Amino acid sequence: MFAVKPPLNNKQFLRKEEAEKYRIVINNDKKIISCIENLSNEIFYEIFDFLDGCEIYQAFSNLNSRFQTLITCSTLRLKIDLSTRPDSSLEYWSKYVVVPNKDRIIALSWPFSYDHDLGYTLFNIDSSFIRLEILTLRSIRAKDLIPLLINMISLPHLFSLTINYDEDPQEISNIYQASFNLSMLKYFKLSFFAFETLFSISINVDKQLTAIKYLVIDHCCSLDELIALFSCTPQLCRLTCEQVNESHKDIVKDTLCPILSLTRISIGRCYAKFNEIEIFLTKISSQLEELRFNSFSDVNYLDANRWERIISQYLQHLNIFEFQYNEIIERYSQTTIDYGRLNQFKSSFWIKQKWIFKISIDTDSSDKNVIVFSIFPDRKIRSNSYEKVKNDINFNDDVDQNMEQVYATTSSIMLAETNQLDIIDLSNSKYNESCFDTIGRIQAAVKITRLNIIASEMFMETLIEIIGCVPDIDSLVISSLEMVPIRCLSTEEAKTLRLLSVKNVITKVTLHQMNDLAPVKFLLHLCRRMKYLDVDCTKNVLPETFLRFILMHKIKHISRLSVLCLKIPETDIDIVDKLKGIIDIEQLCFDYKIEQIDNKIYLRLFA
Repeated sequence: MFAVKPPLNNKQFLRKEEAEKYRIVINNDKKIISCIENLSNEIFYEIFDFLDGCEIYQAFSNLNSRFQTLITCSTLRLKIDLSTRPDSSLEYWSKYVVVPNKDRIIALSWPFSYDHDLGYTLFNIDSSFIRLEILTLRSIRAKDLIPLLINMISLPHLFSLTINYDEDPQEISNIYQASFNLSMLKYFKLSFFAFETLFSISINVDKQLTAIKYLVIDHCCSLDELIALFSCTPQLCRLTCEQVNESHKDIVKDTLCPILSLTRISIGRCYAKFNEIEIFLTKISSQLEELRFNSFSDVNYLDANRWERIISQYLQHLNIFEFQYNEIIERYSQTTIDYGRLNQFKSSFWIKQKWIFKISIDTDSSDKNVIVFSIFPDRKIRSNSYEKVKNDINFNDDVDQNMEQVYATTSSIMLAETNQLDIIDLSNSKYNESCFDTIGRIQAAVKITRLNIIASEMFMETLIEIIGCVPDIDSLVISSLEMVPIRCLSTEEAKTLRLLSVKNVITKVTLHQMNDLAPVKFLLHLCRRMKYLDVDCTKNVLPETFLRFILMHKIKHISRLSVLCLKIPETDIDIVDKLKGIIDIEQLCFDYKIEQIDNKIYLRLFA
């Protein structure tokens, strides 16, 4: 699919007098056609720029002489997407739209067809496509692709090429070789699906230099093969690679040629050893600004001091660092992770960079428990609803000052003290003790202060057990708490709940997708030190009902509550007045301030 132009505003789209003509006859079907015809040619060309070329011909061809002239005008540039057309219509669109307009097509997406002999024999892509800039080839065979790439050398304006290839992997090298010969190419993406690196990439780098600035390697390759591709792309700015495996041969540091224009690298899955990646990163580009990748299989990636040395000495322009290390949790096997070393990610270096360290446990990742260690910019952890309160000048100064003190997430103090643990999908954790064993080992080494539970439902006793494993958490975030009441709590579990409610130090609670009041009631009993409550209401719970429920329970269960944020499904301009009326008439509280920002209600409670 091609990029869609951003919509124009009214001033850009219609002149005043033209817009007035359109409004006058909007309900008169017969006059609408006449009115549209009064629009200028320039307006129609703006409209056409939003449409696929086939859609333009389908809607306006043979309508009348004026539209026929418009759509056949040499100044109208066409974008043709055949990928959504059924095989039965490809011959028609090729014959009556593509072939007659070769010299006007600037973007072409070749179709996926189960009939390989159909798609790439309908017309040739040659020098007659003199304006072609963007080309996408889908499901193409090597015997068709290589000759086509050779012919494309004659295309003077082709700057973007995307290829989805699904045949002989041994032809991958030839595809790169032929594509790199396209002198005007700036963007190149090659997609090929394979579980393993069943092929090797070998390119003759002698005089095989390309002007490509954006390279997307949508298949797996080894690190030494990636380096070989780099030797052909001296002007590369951005690299995206689906999977990088261990090198087939040793990497010689002196053979790595730096690419100073390279500022962004993204690797979806990295199975190369950290030793190899370290050599690669220290040589490839000192101007690197963004680095994103997910690593596996080598626990050395969790050496924070080593990362600090690499970044401080070789990647001094790095602004965005998003890194993950994934390891499967095996209950009866000895872990290779030294959890104590994870505290190195809380040193002054990481705090200064404002890069956050987070641990996630996914209990339903392909039927395996996976623990994920992540580093990412602190902007991604600042998802709390109270942030908007700080930035809205219309909100009460008292609340603004309070929130500034509590949620100054850019401060070094909070960054130093925050260790976030995400737990994803708890559907199997009740029966999988390895999850809780892992949480216990993490807590013993790293003081977890923020717990984020991402689950559609959970057992009540499961949540109790998790909270018991992380006694230091100050902030609790739950995506959707659907209590599964398979049975009442046992006497021992009820005793544990009472003990937890006294001992835990949770002051900030966020609950998304609240469908009824039962989960909230449970959280009020559990988190008695709660100061800040942030809840997303659904249509199942009225804001008035929720507010009344909270304020009636405040004195008994959550006497320290000072700020309530309530997100409502739809913006209601009268909701604040309604809530004020309920509070005052029922005398639910006396000293408070309430404000609405978009679809969020903020209530500040004073002691």
